[in-house]
Order: sequence, then C-alpha cells, then structure tokens
Amino acid sequence: MTCVIVEDEKLLALVLEKMLKEEGLDILGIASNAREAIEMINTKMPDLVFLDINLGEYDGFYVLENVKHRPYVIFTTAYSEYAVKAFEENAIDYLLKPIREERLKTAIEKVRKIIESNKEDVLQESKMREFIKKMKKEKFSVEVDGEVLFLDISKILYIYASEGEVVVVSNEEKLTTKTSLKVCEEKLPAEKFLRVHKSYIINVEHIKKIIRNYFGSVALELSNGDIVPVGRNYKESLKELLE
Repeated sequence: MTCVIVEDEKLLALVLEKMLKEEGLDILGIASNAREAIEMINTKMPDLVFLDINLGEYDGFYVLENVKHRPYVIFTTAYSEYAVKAFEENAIDYLLKPIREERLKTAIEKVRKIIESNKEDVLQESKMREFIKKMKKEKFSVEVDGEVLFLDISKILYIYASEGEVVVVSNEEKLTTKTSLKVCEEKLPAEKFLRVHKSYIINVEHIKKIIRNYFGSVALELSNGDIVPVGRNYKESLKELLE
C-alpha cells in the first residue's frame, strides 16, 4: 500500500515515516505544506494520505478540496475539535498526536480491509462484464409472451417482420416477438447477420445457395430449405459479403 505524509513539522514527519515503514507501507513522499501536498498527491497518486490539518497558510481541508486524485485519508493532528469535520470529509480515521503505535495499526488495518473489499468488488464487476460480453457474442435475448428468452446465436437462421410482429426462426423453432426488426438488428453481431431485405435479417453462416431468376431477382436458400428474398436495395451488401 502506498502513502504520502503531509506534515509541516519535520521531526514528526520523520517519526511517522519510520512507524509506517515498520507497518510495511511504501512512502512515496513527504509534503510540508498544502500546495506541495496537492501537487504530490496528484502526481504520485498514493492509496493513502496521512494528512495534518494545521499546515500554515492553508489547512488539510483545503488540500482535499483541491486534489484531483482521491486517496483514502487518515487525519493526524494535535487538536480533537476537527474530528467531526474530518469525518464529514470521509476520512478513514482521525489520529491525535502524539500518534500511538496501536492506534496507527488499527487505522492502517481499516484502510487495508477497505482496499481488499474494493478489489473484490472490482474483480466481481470485471467477471460480470466478461460474462455479459460473452453472452452478447453467444446469445440473443428476445421477449416472447412476457418472458425474456436467450437463444443461441449460431442456431438462429433468420428473422423477419410480418404484420406488425417479428418472427425469429431457428433450426429448432419459430418464436414471435414484439421487439422490432431494427432493435433485433442492433443486438445481433454484424459480422454474422446481414439485412438482405427491409423485412429480413439472415445469419450468413446458414446461406446454402443464391437463387437468381431471368428477371434479375435474387433470393437465398438457407440451411433448412427456407427461401428468403433479397431486396433490390440490399443486393450490394450481399455482393460485398461474397467478395
């Protein structure tokens, strides 16, 4: 865990530095005034700051109001009257000088527990994002009769709109949904699904063959034998796919 000490009395700063090193903390620097503290905190971005309140021209609260980086804070001061305001600033702890070793250990342990808890939260959030990302690649969610179903994307053959409803055709079933074709298109991976008609989206992996007639019309036969028309305005997209 990294930290910065903000203390205008050099001897007290050195004593605190020694105590913190004994607790295994990595001291990134010692600032003796508010302006120096702001620059050091923003530059070095420590996990934790031990912040004296009385710093001369500007106090420790001024430091917190002006830093961009937001570390955990343990206030250190000889005056107890600042305690309420310190906790209003979300301080982890408030240590009265002279700082006792046991109180320092307790304060540091509080921070360590919070950091570990936050790391676990970040890990779980990351796992959830990966899960959702994987789900979006492999599954297609569609509302059917008030329920949300998750369909294997690879099994969807095509989707079409008819009479105000949208039908999802897979190699296992047909499902009718009120989700618009446009929304379906936005949710499906563009590298696998292609709009070939104002009313049809097809899974390109299920194209079996292209059918042309004497009049220049084009249709697609899919892996289940169904025939899907290709709209005049969508022929170019199909051509790009085949090139």
